Amino acid sequence: MIYSEEKSGGLALPLIVILLAIAGILAVLVATGGRGSSTAGRVWVPQAYQQESGQ
Repeated sequence: MIYSEEKSGGLALPLIVILLAIAGILAVLVATGGRGSSTAGRVWVPQAYQQESGQ
């Protein structure tokens, strides 16, 4: 019985850490997505024709 009590206490800390990490990720997503900017999730890719036009 004592072992199960220690085990349950040992599982509480990792669960709290995981929940805090999930909450932090959600907070970042809400902060970046709530600005109304659609360019926040876009990745800039250089266009090839700009390099070819210089030749």
